[in-house]
Amino acid sequence: MVITVSLPPLLGRSEAAAFRNQLLVAIEQKESVAVECAGAGPFPSLWIQLLHAAAGSAQAKGLSVTLRGLSAECRKSFEAIGFDFSHSALVVE
Repeated sequence: MVITVSLPPLLGRSEAAAFRNQLLVAIEQKESVAVECAGAGPFPSLWIQLLHAAAGSAQAKGLSVTLRGLSAECRKSFEAIGFDFSHSALVVE
């Protein structure tokens, strides 16, 4: 089963902590996660690190973290810090 979650409107530190907890609960319950990114602007590096770490944890348990609807602006945020999707467990749809 895949749990679909949407990004919060603000991507600050407190939102990251709450979102991280959602991801951890899903992974502990052996659920893959799809993150709806449609309409999201640039990603802060904290969020990129959070998603990358969650994807690694999920992959270790045979699960996945998928980003759906990743806009060009979001992709640029990943590229700006040198993030390479081919070397990450993050799946992009």
